[in-house]
Amino acid sequence: MLKRYAQFSFSKISHLRCSLSQQITQPTEKTFPESTQPETSLLSSTVVNQETSVLEPLSEDISHISTYLKPTYNLAAYANRSELIQQLVKLGVNLHHIETKVPEAVTFLLRLRFEDIKKHIQFFNDLGVDLKLVANVITKNPRILQERLEDLEIRVNYLKSKNFSNQSIARIVSKNPFWLSHSTQDIDNKLGFFQLNFKLTGAEVRQIASMKPQLITWSQDKIKVNIFVIKEEMGFSLEDIKQLILVKPEILMNGQYRLLQSFEYLNNKMDVLHEDLLNFPEALGCRATRLKQRHQFLVKLRRDQFNPRKPNYISLSTMIKGTDVHFAVEVAKSTIEEFNLFLKTL
Repeated sequence: MLKRYAQFSFSKISHLRCSLSQQITQPTEKTFPESTQPETSLLSSTVVNQETSVLEPLSEDISHISTYLKPTYNLAAYANRSELIQQLVKLGVNLHHIETKVPEAVTFLLRLRFEDIKKHIQFFNDLGVDLKLVANVITKNPRILQERLEDLEIRVNYLKSKNFSNQSIARIVSKNPFWLSHSTQDIDNKLGFFQLNFKLTGAEVRQIASMKPQLITWSQDKIKVNIFVIKEEMGFSLEDIKQLILVKPEILMNGQYRLLQSFEYLNNKMDVLHEDLLNFPEALGCRATRLKQRHQFLVKLRRDQFNPRKPNYISLSTMIKGTDVHFAVEVAKSTIEEFNLFLKTL
């Protein structure tokens, strides 16, 4: 089989956005198997708990809290006087993460009582999300507590209508805390984008969404750039890219330069063919520096044998996974001390 080399031109990337519209097809209509209605219409056909409001007016004045909070944003300082903060801590919510990464949510949280969010916590738990993972959802996306329960129910029912299993839905919510902050129309468009561009079946769309829920809500501009890079710079076909993402969908979330550097080392330095990369797509997600360190150590030991049809074969997957200790001892059949000494020579 002839080896295919990609001709690199990093300068092309600066012109990517000008040509993306010709390379990537934007969905002009729903392509995911069943059509969906706007959330307001879905509500009429969805059995939900009809309540006028999840949040109730405060029964006490907390102006002294919000005023003092503005310069400090120290949620822990209010644990003694706020049952909500106490319960969030017991649940496992990382208050420091919220203070530093989502500071705009601090005042909003201090205006709530624990009674105001109990139904949200129960909602996630009823979906099959473990309470520890519910804490992570709130940590990463505290604004989810501001979403109406009726809307959250509609968004979950949309996934059920698309034949997502209960297990898949629980995984999606756990792994991507921001998923349910998107409307059903938005999610439908995002799923349709993948189905249209890669000619995926409904089952394949569900497979990718369940494996890597973060990819579905990832920036489509960045995804388009990576599709262009993998197709035009690396020489893979769209069918090849489909095969890659069905196994390792997070490839489309890597930076384009990192992808190119890894591919260049694999293809040009290790003589790895495109066909081999289709079998081990995780290699494209490995940093080029890691590939170089481990590959050259194997070269030094004369153990760089990546042909499965020959003795002492080492697969790409085996080479890149695990800790340095595991690699040095189990893969290279050496010691971590020798590997560390070798790294100093690079």
